[in-house]
Amino acid sequence: MHNPNQMANGKGTKIGVILTDPEDWTASAFLKNIEKRGANALPINLSTLSASISDSDFSIFNTDLKALELDAILVRDVGISFSLETISFKFDLLRQFENSMIVMNRPTAIQNAANKFFSFYLFKLARLSVPRTVVTSELEVAQKTIEKFGSAVIKPIFGSQGKGIIKLENSQPESELTSKLAALLKERCVLYLQEFVHSPGRDIRVFLVGEEAIGAIYRVPRSGSFVSNLSLGATPVKCELTEEMQELAISAAKAVGADFAGVDLIEGKEGLFLLEVNATPSGKGIKLACGIDVTERIVDRLFERLENKERREATK
Repeated sequence: MHNPNQMANGKGTKIGVILTDPEDWTASAFLKNIEKRGANALPINLSTLSASISDSDFSIFNTDLKALELDAILVRDVGISFSLETISFKFDLLRQFENSMIVMNRPTAIQNAANKFFSFYLFKLARLSVPRTVVTSELEVAQKTIEKFGSAVIKPIFGSQGKGIIKLENSQPESELTSKLAALLKERCVLYLQEFVHSPGRDIRVFLVGEEAIGAIYRVPRSGSFVSNLSLGATPVKCELTEEMQELAISAAKAVGADFAGVDLIEGKEGLFLLEVNATPSGKGIKLACGIDVTERIVDRLFERLENKERREATK
């Protein structure tokens, strides 16, 4: 067992960083900041891990058939998979790790945040302001929803980087609108329709670590687009945090159980609305726009949790 002093300077500590792209800015920054603390940082792709179960043993091991011995895990990216078996196995591995070490963010928090429908249910329970949203597998319900909303954004329930997001208008010819909805329903089987919020042409991402909002950026879509994801060409611009932004973002992260998060907000005519929580956010945009390295703060938070765990165990 490490003592608190060892944990504070990271000496001898082994921390796995779950990633899918070793060249990803945020993944690389996590690895570097862990090494700066004197700890050993191990990049891990969940797709390369296997598990062995018998009457007397359970182990998770890599391609060299070596069992992983870690003190903690930091999750950058689990990866998107359209195979239910693949994504289920990845999260099952994280849950098994969580039985013996700190996993940050917790797999439950990542799943809560990634599921747009369930996260909105959690936001509703927390009494947070969200755009009107309907989820349906019925074409007629989808048609009536767009008629009621006027403009609707249709998103994948599970998705990332703004992929698969489209906007449909009630002003479109009825036959054209019906045809598009029918095609989407055939492809996705269920539709997630959200009222389009008329904003100043940007959204806001607030970065949370623990219960502290450490900075925010506007994400300004490229010309001709309404999608504000940086991966699709949007520009990050420094945003001054207001008390309202901080309170809404902190409450949203709490609702899904995230220890760190990027919380997306949008300014509507009726006030500020919550769009979603990303429990595996990229830190590149806020670094470019504000000079803030959120990955350093996240690593600090992980070490704080490790130190607290060691203190609790030492007093038992």
